[in-house]
Amino acid sequence: MLETDSRTIGRPPAWARAADVVCLALVALAIVIAVSGGIRIRTAWLRLSLTSPSRVLLLALLVGVGRHVLAPRVPITRDLPGRLARWTRVILPSEPVESPPEALTARFVAGLIALFTALAFVMTYPLVWHMRDAVADTGDPLLNVWALSWVLHQLPRDPAHLFDGNIFAPERNTLAYSETLIAPALLVAPLRWMGGGGILIHNVAFVLGMVLSGIGAALLVRDLTRSTAAAVVSGTLFAFMPFRFDHIAQVQLQQAQWIPLAFWSFHRAMRTGRIRYGVWLGVCVAAQLLSCMYYGIFLAAYVTVVGGIIAIARASTLRTRLPSLAVAVVVALVLFAPAARAYLGAHEIVGERGTQENISFSATWSNYLAAPDTNRLYGWTAARYGALEGLLFPGVVAVALAAVALWPPLSVVRAAYAVGLAFAVDLTLGFNGLTYRFLYEHVPLFRALRIPALAIVLVGFSLAVLAGFGVARLSTVVRSVRGRALLAGMLGAAALVESASFPVALTIVPPEAPEVYADLLRDRAAAGGSAPATIVEVPIIFSRDSRFQDQIYMYYSTFHWQKLVNGYSGFFPPPYMEAAAVMHTFPDARSIDTLRRRGTNYVVIHGERLEPEEYRRLIGGIDACGCGLTLVARRPWLGREISLYRLRT
Repeated sequence: MLETDSRTIGRPPAWARAADVVCLALVALAIVIAVSGGIRIRTAWLRLSLTSPSRVLLLALLVGVGRHVLAPRVPITRDLPGRLARWTRVILPSEPVESPPEALTARFVAGLIALFTALAFVMTYPLVWHMRDAVADTGDPLLNVWALSWVLHQLPRDPAHLFDGNIFAPERNTLAYSETLIAPALLVAPLRWMGGGGILIHNVAFVLGMVLSGIGAALLVRDLTRSTAAAVVSGTLFAFMPFRFDHIAQVQLQQAQWIPLAFWSFHRAMRTGRIRYGVWLGVCVAAQLLSCMYYGIFLAAYVTVVGGIIAIARASTLRTRLPSLAVAVVVALVLFAPAARAYLGAHEIVGERGTQENISFSATWSNYLAAPDTNRLYGWTAARYGALEGLLFPGVVAVALAAVALWPPLSVVRAAYAVGLAFAVDLTLGFNGLTYRFLYEHVPLFRALRIPALAIVLVGFSLAVLAGFGVARLSTVVRSVRGRALLAGMLGAAALVESASFPVALTIVPPEAPEVYADLLRDRAAAGGSAPATIVEVPIIFSRDSRFQDQIYMYYSTFHWQKLVNGYSGFFPPPYMEAAAVMHTFPDARSIDTLRRRGTNYVVIHGERLEPEEYRRLIGGIDACGCGLTLVARRPWLGREISLYRLRT
């Protein structure tokens, strides 16, 4: 009887169709288990553990075989494609043929530049008054001042040794121990050419990260929605997402501008097939890697997911678009190749991140309720729901507007960004999620990372794009241009209020280096030394716990560019850590011998960074040791004293 009904209507009965769905769901579940390592649910009333994908596949096979034994006339291979097509037409109605990309007008771009620059200075107040002399603290900001300054110093002089920074001497590839910041350095290069100091170029790069992120998101969303109101709101959401204000001290984590620009290029490449947009896509991906490796690696995975969905949905035109996409891959690989080589060289010295670090910095769902503790509205949530690197609150405005965009019916683009949003959220969960463990185990680049939660930038980007679609949808019920502008202004203002964390705390940094370094250069020249000298600065860092120590020496080195035994970065090479440990007994014979093996020419004793008794003990020990240290100069600094000694090699 079942078979008669099936032949009559040309499709399997309801029970067979349900079995097909169950069979496919079990296959999908097996894939999820294989990728994630297992699914475990623990609640007060439920204990569920699924860790064997083979058992789930076996169950799917049994369901599929049973269904086809009982209803063989209309197999799943004949029935399912038609059903999927019908579902797709309901859920994802076919999009109209897209018009060519709109030309960018100078007036529109100028307006975006003015708007987001003004907003950036308001949201980071009072930084606007301290661009030349202040940073968030003397930790990571001074590391990044050094990195930006080193790139701009070395690139025009000796690009072949760009990655051989002057820290951790005599190690090589030391620029690659942390973010290289090559792309943001190139953006601010004209400022350096005009004589701008290291603090100024750092702060300009910091502000540019926000400004260009807003402009990039606005350009992308205007291309996708043809709505200026939607573009402005999306740019505001992405440029000033709350997460950014938890990382005021990390300029690299503000450099997310290449993400929207990459997708702007991708969508234009998919529309037109023009090679130039493929080139721009490759440039943007490489630039993101050369601005913030975390964001670059996450972007590569994200564009594969979102771009893959869009490409599959437009399979009819994909063949003509492939050359442009292939050019993007080639350009990205070529531009990133020198840095990749340096990172591999550094990897041989410092190794890779362990799983425990990734587990420690994997987000939890409660972290999405935590805003930075400096947030004017939601700062109280940080202590209750947050953790280190776990203040991921995305903002109510962004989530609400994204929900409006995701109300059916959906377009392919909105569905793709919705999947991208889910993927990005899962990335932030790291080893608590489904996909990160698989990527960590099978994609070598992921083993260079330790903070999965930083994928929050892609969560913010996804929400910003979807929010743009939400604004565009709401704008259709507002008839006047003035009304749409008012709507955009109100939504943008609400987003800014949610993110507000000003006034930001700043630390004043000396605009000049101590005069003792000029004495060092004169002594070096008098001795006929042509190559850079190698300096050790005391006190030297002994462990990661002393965060704010050697970065100031790196900052001072931007005024003289001699080599430093000292250093601070994302990694510490083992030979340096061994030498630093020996230095706690300086100036004994063992420490002096260690310095000579590292090619040290000068020792600088920083009395301003030592207790007076400790400084006097060191000076007395040097005078009494007879170990080849000769006093060159003593100079006052910050109310104390710095002593410079030449070390006989």
